[in-house]
Amino acid sequence: MQFKPNYSRSLITLTLATFMACGAGAASAAGINDFIQPNKVGASSNIKATEISPDDKDIPAWLRSSDRLNAMMGASADARLENAKVIRKVETAIPGLDGFVVQADSFSTENPEGRQELFVFYTDKTRRYLVVGMMIDMEKDRDLNQMVERYVRGEMADNPARALRPQDMHGMMLKGGKSKTAPISFVVDLGPEAGKSSFLSLVGLHQSLVKSGANPRPIRFIPVSAGKDELSTGAMAMAMGYERLSGDGVEKLVEFSQRGRATSWMEPTRIKKDEKLKRAIGTGIFQIDENSTQALLARLSTLPLLYVGEGDKMKFTPLPGTQNEWKALLLK
Repeated sequence: MQFKPNYSRSLITLTLATFMACGAGAASAAGINDFIQPNKVGASSNIKATEISPDDKDIPAWLRSSDRLNAMMGASADARLENAKVIRKVETAIPGLDGFVVQADSFSTENPEGRQELFVFYTDKTRRYLVVGMMIDMEKDRDLNQMVERYVRGEMADNPARALRPQDMHGMMLKGGKSKTAPISFVVDLGPEAGKSSFLSLVGLHQSLVKSGANPRPIRFIPVSAGKDELSTGAMAMAMGYERLSGDGVEKLVEFSQRGRATSWMEPTRIKKDEKLKRAIGTGIFQIDENSTQALLARLSTLPLLYVGEGDKMKFTPLPGTQNEWKALLLK
């Protein structure tokens, strides 16, 4: 999967407008031992966040203090920020407004050991006034603070996969057995044939375990797209919409991965007439765009990626190398 510079929703929208005219052959599933064929990913971004020394004279004095930061954030008695330091200066689209990214250790009753977090603050050229809160690009409907935070996290990570936050991405759940074990999350692009094979093989292994009476853990599939393959981008967007409307997004992706252009619910004439399909597209297009943007900002180098756990306890995990290792992971 190759991410394009200046990635935006317009690319995905154009993809949906043209995918009906594109063809694709049916994908065949590979064996679980062979299905991981990491495809390279290139990433770039138009966010301008430059490194800055914590001692730089351009940084407001009030932004250097953890105590002042706690006061600005309105931290409660059971939550505090420590070891705050400014690590990036951000160029904004608003004349006279500069942004700064602050790295700090956050402690609370839920995280008594603390965790490192990033915060984005804005100030005027005089450095007298502080602007705190969300900055929304209304034209593209995006939280710029969130995009800056994700971009900087991607720059700082020793492994881009650790910069990704799959818990903030949209996914489709393949239910497991009776076990209440936390699901695994599988980030994949169905554009390359290797992506389709990866997806089908993992679904096939999971279904075989269920049929055998085992209780495999759930799998949360997180689709991303670079917008280069119109058919797969449209299919993933529509499947995500179906997941929201009727909960059968995974089944839709299986059908597409197997049948490609022959997928019944992707026929152009049906898309124009079927109101449910139209709602599915309207819902899924925003979700696939948000997922793909986060993948871009994290500066990913390969796909697919695997994560285990839920919420903030979700951790990047290297892909198993054998079928037995995959079974052990699913049955853990």
